[in-house]
Amino acid sequence: MNQIGSVFKEARKKADKSIEDASKETKIAKKYLIAIENENFEIFPGETYLVGFLRNYAQFLGLDSDEIILKYKDFKIQEHPAPIEQLIARPKSAKSILLISIIIVIAISVSLYIYLTRKRGERPLSRMMREKEREKQSEQIKAPPVQIDENVIVFEEEEIIKNFEKNDIIVFLQRNKKYTISIDSINENLGFSIGDIPFSLSTGERVEIDFDRDGRKDILIRANRLGEGSVNLTLKKLYKSEVLGSEISISEEVETSEKTYRPPEVVIIREDDILSKIPVAPKTGFTIISSYEKTVINALVKANATAYFAYVVDEKNKAEVLLKNSEELTIISKEALRIMAANAKGIELEINNIPVTLGRGGEIVAKVIRWYRDAENSDLYHLIIDDLEK
Repeated sequence: MNQIGSVFKEARKKADKSIEDASKETKIAKKYLIAIENENFEIFPGETYLVGFLRNYAQFLGLDSDEIILKYKDFKIQEHPAPIEQLIARPKSAKSILLISIIIVIAISVSLYIYLTRKRGERPLSRMMREKEREKQSEQIKAPPVQIDENVIVFEEEEIIKNFEKNDIIVFLQRNKKYTISIDSINENLGFSIGDIPFSLSTGERVEIDFDRDGRKDILIRANRLGEGSVNLTLKKLYKSEVLGSEISISEEVETSEKTYRPPEVVIIREDDILSKIPVAPKTGFTIISSYEKTVINALVKANATAYFAYVVDEKNKAEVLLKNSEELTIISKEALRIMAANAKGIELEINNIPVTLGRGGEIVAKVIRWYRDAENSDLYHLIIDDLEK
């Protein structure tokens, strides 16, 4: 059996690195690094995350990442071998063999009859026509195979962590359209272009891109490490849209109208700013949504009985209303929404189309609904409803 975990453990010890050092420098949670070294792959949230973490950890320790991925695939095959029934061909009965033989004889006879019939009525080709046919076939045989540009990387997975070099091109396919990101320069900062628009990114920064400008960010790019001639990037899909990559060629040009074309929306954010503005998710409360993108908080308040309701949007002015049976109220917030309700059972609340229970009949409740960042993964956000701080 391929001992993947021991390879990582020995390489880490040889590099004189602790698990804490590796976690801090690779930005991979400590529990996942320990799981890799112990070959406890079941705890990972998905195959994409596991492969990305294996590749990133291998590159950090100076190991051959491609060889590590092959070892992992061998490990999977050994852990989950194919059933013996799939490996042993089932013997065919004598009747089946006889029937197949008869069908083959009939097919050959019919084909031979058709061929001879056509030959009788067919005029022989002239010598010149036969020579032209041979030349045509010879040209087809000598035609060079289609070359694939090794610098083109198609981003199809949910997340990849990979080293890129100058002149590499990242292709993102979405809704039958192709978008390209070009790596232009790698120095103290990363120079890249989206289409014809140049940008610059340094370590500690991330870029979020909305290619089709539908109000939802499509991908996130983070520069993990800038080295001599290469950059280690994390690419992550933020929003799952209908991707029909099989219906568009990588080399195909995207047709756009000058009147309707709009350049993508690009936002560059410092990681420190994100960490300072968004608190870590508490262990209490109810998680409404977990997402790689913070969306607006859309609250729909419905009254099934007369109830007093008050709210504060993004720490601004307080509003109060007395809702009667069947009355509705829509509230939009960007970061946080504080709500207070008397007779909590008389209020039906939906947050981003998800029903949320406030409390019992006659109960007075005070809640806060806001976005938090995950304690271990700073890219992941949680929309949580919790008791209002006293």
